[in-house]
Amino acid sequence: MLSPQVIWIAFGLYMCFLMGVAFYVTQQEKKQSQTGSLLTASVAWPILVMTYIASLMSTWVFFAGPGAYYRGGLGYWLSEMSYIALFPVIAHFTMNKVWIVNQVKGGNWATPADFYYERFKSTPLTTVLSLIFLSASFPYIASVLVAIASAAKYATGGAINYQMAVIVVGLIMTVFVCVGGVKSAALADTFQGLIFIALLWLIVIACLIVGFGGSLGAALTALKTNTPAFFSYPGPSGWVPYSGRFGYPFSCAIGWTIMLPHVFVRAGYFGDNLRAQRRLSYFTPILQGIVWTGTMFIGLVGLALVNDLAKSDSELIIPYMIHNFVTGYSPTLAVVLMVGFFVGACAVGLSTANAFLSVSSAIVSTDLIKNTFKINVPKEKETLVNRIIIAVLGLGSMLIALNPPDLIFTLIMFAIAIVMPLFPVLVFGIYWKRATKQAALVSSIVGTILVLMTYSVWEIGGTWYGAIGMLGSAICMVVISLLTKQDAKDSEGFYQLLDKGNQRFYEIQE
Repeated sequence: MLSPQVIWIAFGLYMCFLMGVAFYVTQQEKKQSQTGSLLTASVAWPILVMTYIASLMSTWVFFAGPGAYYRGGLGYWLSEMSYIALFPVIAHFTMNKVWIVNQVKGGNWATPADFYYERFKSTPLTTVLSLIFLSASFPYIASVLVAIASAAKYATGGAINYQMAVIVVGLIMTVFVCVGGVKSAALADTFQGLIFIALLWLIVIACLIVGFGGSLGAALTALKTNTPAFFSYPGPSGWVPYSGRFGYPFSCAIGWTIMLPHVFVRAGYFGDNLRAQRRLSYFTPILQGIVWTGTMFIGLVGLALVNDLAKSDSELIIPYMIHNFVTGYSPTLAVVLMVGFFVGACAVGLSTANAFLSVSSAIVSTDLIKNTFKINVPKEKETLVNRIIIAVLGLGSMLIALNPPDLIFTLIMFAIAIVMPLFPVLVFGIYWKRATKQAALVSSIVGTILVLMTYSVWEIGGTWYGAIGMLGSAICMVVISLLTKQDAKDSEGFYQLLDKGNQRFYEIQE
């Protein structure tokens, strides 16, 4: 439908914008005589909210999400709405505490394991956590490259080779993070977030007008007649069994919105004050609701128009509708929407990939090289080393993307599942002084093994995701903590920081 030249020009212009943002942030820091790390940031609440949302949404918005609603139906949307409402509560009792301790400590933490080490003082735990977080990063970054390359291939009718697109996009993405770092990515996310939300709803409205004259009622009537399963479990494709009704929203409430490494550092480290943290809790559910509902409408309209797409094709429902329905209505509008779809896919995808690459680089340089292997990198060489690590991680993700699974959804949900067992360690570490480092280490390992077994042995990972691993981790935290002891001095400093932070940032009524 589009020529390769149009796609590459659109992508080139978009990357020029990102590079411009990176250059601007770098120059501003030089003018202000700031020599901050590529891997840390402190930002005001509007940027905090948008970088969190943009990083969270990822390729879900234009690919995995519409395909999931196409296969899962209205019940799938209801399950997502249920966990979105939990975010303010979970963030208040966990990530705000993480933020408080980080601020009192100096605000220099760059990886999730920094917080865990402050509480448990265990290098083996830091090493295990680093490997787990990295195992989540590679498939998630790969999902971005798969999505953008698939979009380019479909939009051009196969004129752009998928493998070539993966390589080109992966290289440019990696260069951007190397040049700009975390702060430039956060600023770019603010603009990207607004762009993809606007594009999402533009596509929804355009497809509804083209397919059903703008009448949502007509689309619903078509579904009731041709695909009534859309309105009930287990959905049009029999895709949401009872276990999935619990496992999916539960996993997303914990794994997606809190424990993925890039959202952990944004929700726990990036806010420049407590007001920013609170506004993150307020606005995130609202923005998620807007985006998720728009994504659901795309799946709804797509299913109302055509109900026999193969599972792997359902994630391409947006370009499918543009190519097969909008083109006949208005070729010009179809071109505009297809370019918008591609740019939107790049925006949401690259925002997440940038975030993941930055955090993953910090995990390797800080948690593994510095803390595990005790290699001290000279101060003047830190930026160079971080950039080399980012390049290696970007190349590793490209290798996965060159031979991906059928569904982008599979990559995303595995990344979510694998980090879920770390949540009980976080909660017990904050609220239970009796929790020990031995328990934290065993819980992390056992929980991760259970998640891997649900996928590779029991074959229930596609419905329970990380819930079983998280349950096993929680049980281990309690049992092993009661059976072991840890020197009270190891955690004494942590709780002093927490108490000091509570006194500093909250008004404590005696």
